[in-house]
Amino acid sequence: MTEKKISITFTVAECGEYHGFGEYHEDILTLEEAVRIFNTIPPERMNGIPSIGIRLHVDGTESWEDSQVDVFTGEGIDVGMLKLTPEIYRHPKTQEAVKQLMEMFPDKEIIDY
Repeated sequence: MTEKKISITFTVAECGEYHGFGEYHEDILTLEEAVRIFNTIPPERMNGIPSIGIRLHVDGTESWEDSQVDVFTGEGIDVGMLKLTPEIYRHPKTQEAVKQLMEMFPDKEIIDY
């Protein structure tokens, strides 16, 4: 049995509650690029709570089967929500991304439950 290749990319949404409101960016390869895009969304036209998400894709599957969870919002870094998606949470690249977010935004609340 061959193990399937898993890839992690990032998303940025102007409205984390409803990704269809405002800007939505996906297939972002690095966290640094996701943060850069997140910071370019003008706050005066925010249609909701902006977010950075993590998407997991298994090679050989359809994109609609991907797992995605928003981990960074205007309020903080939502580790608790991430833990509810264990296939994403356990991936080493996810662990590194969360660590980087904590370093990049030391003033943000860590939400964990």
